[in-house]
Amino acid sequence: MATETATRFQREAIELDPMAWMVAPRRVFDGRSAIEACLERDECLRGVLVHGLGLGLDVQRDAVDALLADDDDDEADGDEFMGFLEEGRDGSPSRSSRKTRSRLFTAVIAATHEGVMVQAFHASFARDHREVRARLAKRYSREVAEKAEIRRGFHQASPLVIALVPSAISDLIRQVEHGSATVRGYPRTFAIDVQQSVRA
Repeated sequence: MATETATRFQREAIELDPMAWMVAPRRVFDGRSAIEACLERDECLRGVLVHGLGLGLDVQRDAVDALLADDDDDEADGDEFMGFLEEGRDGSPSRSSRKTRSRLFTAVIAATHEGVMVQAFHASFARDHREVRARLAKRYSREVAEKAEIRRGFHQASPLVIALVPSAISDLIRQVEHGSATVRGYPRTFAIDVQQSVRA
């Protein structure tokens, strides 16, 4: 959770200490801090979605629960969460609603670098593979980024995706990808990163 918070604050140039966000009470966690709440798996997923989708810094819990809801009506859920998605931090339309030529790209990494085995998944909107690889290089290293398998779209059956990505996050990414043909724009801040590292 700390990594997701810091990454988002850097990505969006938010002028707030990420740790201050982590320790303050947040509505999405029913008034608890992220540090306290994210010891629980479901609360940690809420936090990942908040930062991955670039939602408000103190977004209502109901907005995130709408994304996590296990509902058969995927299209209705998609419409509902896109409404939350296009709401800015102050409730006004955000920059993310502007038109863009970006497309959803995903990447998987299985590499060893400086004695650490890294397995990772990444999803974000970009204009091409090079833009995604540059983001990965910034997050990991140029050497690790060069080993990434980057593909346009979301490929849920990939073994690393199955191993790394929780079902709720997979469902969300599929909804985002499915909605790309009907929704005017997607947030430039959308990014999901899942990583596990083991010292070799």
